[in-house]
This record gives sequence, C-alpha cells and structure tokens, in this order.
Amino acid sequence: MHGYMRQDVDWLGEKARQVVEQMGRSRLELTGDDVSNLLSCFVGNTGAVDQVWQYATLSGVVRNIDCYNNYLNAKIFAKDYERAFHVLVEIAEAGLQPNVTTQAYLIRLYGLTGDLAAARRVFEQVSGEGSVVVYNDMLDVLGMNGLVEEMRQLFLDMTGLASLVSDLSKLTADDCQRAQGAVAPNRKTFHILIKWHSQYWDVDTAANYVRVMSEAFHIQPVAKTFKLIISPQTAVREFQKCASIGVLMGEAYDITPPGYIVRTLERAAKQIADMEEMVRKSEAQRSSIFYDLFGSSSESSTSASQ
Repeated sequence: MHGYMRQDVDWLGEKARQVVEQMGRSRLELTGDDVSNLLSCFVGNTGAVDQVWQYATLSGVVRNIDCYNNYLNAKIFAKDYERAFHVLVEIAEAGLQPNVTTQAYLIRLYGLTGDLAAARRVFEQVSGEGSVVVYNDMLDVLGMNGLVEEMRQLFLDMTGLASLVSDLSKLTADDCQRAQGAVAPNRKTFHILIKWHSQYWDVDTAANYVRVMSEAFHIQPVAKTFKLIISPQTAVREFQKCASIGVLMGEAYDITPPGYIVRTLERAAKQIADMEEMVRKSEAQRSSIFYDLFGSSSESSTSASQ
C-alpha cells in the first residue's frame, strides 16, 4: 500500500475512526461522493474502510454505484471474498445497476476464487463495450491462472492485431495504426502482461512488452515498469538479463534506475557470489573426501606391488 509501514496503516485506520466519530458528534453529513472518495483513499486499510462504510450505513447516506464499487474493491483487496460477494447482493438489493467497473471487479473476484468459467462468462457479456478496464482484469485473471498463451491472444484480440501479427517481437507502430476496431491498451495493460511473464520466469517476453508499449503504442515506461521485471526472484535467476535491463532503463528510456532496483541487483549479485563460493567449497570438500577414501588405498596398492 503505497510503501506505508504496518504502523502507518494502523495509524491511518485509527485516524479515520476518530474523524468519522467526530463527524457524527458534530452532525456533519457525508454525501455519496464523499463516501466514495474516502473508500478509495483507504483501500488496503480494512479498519478505515469498514468505519467509513458503517458510518454511511448508520447515517443513511445515499450511496451510489461508485460507493459500492469502491467498497467492493476494498474487500477484494483485503481478500475478504465472502464479504465481496455479499456486496454484489447488496448492490442488487439497493436497486442499483452494475456498471463496467462493477463487472471488472466481478471478473477479478471470480478469478481470485478460482472460478475461471464464471469470469469468462462475465467478460463475454461486457467485452463488447470496449472498456480497457474489463480487458485488463480479464488479462490479470488469465495470468494468475497460468494461462499465459491465452493472455497473449486476448491482448492481440483487444488491440485488433490478431489478424496482422502473430509474433509480438516484430510488432511496429505501423501495425498498431492499421488495427481496426481496437481497444487501446494503457500502461496498466502492459504492467499486467509484464508482471505475469516475469513471475513465470519469461524475462525476454516481459522485456519485449516494454519495447512494444514504448515503440508501438507510444506509452512511456516508468520505474515501476522495470520493477515488475527486476524482482528479487528474477534478479537471482536471470541476473545477466536483469542487469542488462537495468542498463537499458537509462540508455533507451532515460530513466535513472531507482534505489530499490539498484539494491535488488546488488543483493542478487552478492547472493549469486555466495552460492558460487558455497559450490566451490562443496566441490573441494568432495574431492578431499574422495582422495581420503580412494587415494590412500591406491598408493598402498602401488607400494605393495613394488
């Protein structure tokens, strides 16, 4: 949550509780937009979210679909999936019409709870609206379920490139201009693709998506883009590739590698050096044991024959 420490999150939750209580004592009234904004601000802090929602319920605030969407998102973020499904019931009971954002959250919720078939059904119902939000959540669901090839195909379909290219490494800006009826991807689209390819150790494809977003779609990568690739795990497993990507940040995209990427690479280099030293010592010890077991007996046999 935005780099906050646990104590910061707890402090924010307590402050939210105090503010809500003070508002009640002062007879101040929140609007539906106020509730929506507060819920959006406190995503990741379950205590604060529940305080705001309880206040809105008890004080009779008329909550619009944005309020419910932000509360639904907060429950999904907190992995309180049972409550999230109940929020969907409450939306229907309130007589509100789910919008594209609601459907996108529902796709994510089904994906996180392992019901890929239900996620696909919802996506098929709303994908025709051409919302990048819906496509992003479906891409994320496919990625989290290990369906990387299907994720790539959906990206080609959403951008209208499926009939033009099959190899993304050859994708150009001209190809993107020729695509018809496309849903334009945004930075989050590429971050989802990069994240899952990196987590499945496909650093080359992840790096290619960085090239595609910049050269073909003219979306400028940011430091977070590269953090998704250069994680502590991938840096150890694919150190040379990650180090090259770190250099590429400055040379190709004019981004100075931030401290956390530099530290990740430094720790990976040290960890690799430590592992290599451990292997070297293990091999030396094994050679010594082998000599002790077989070397001396061989020498004795030679002496006896002489």
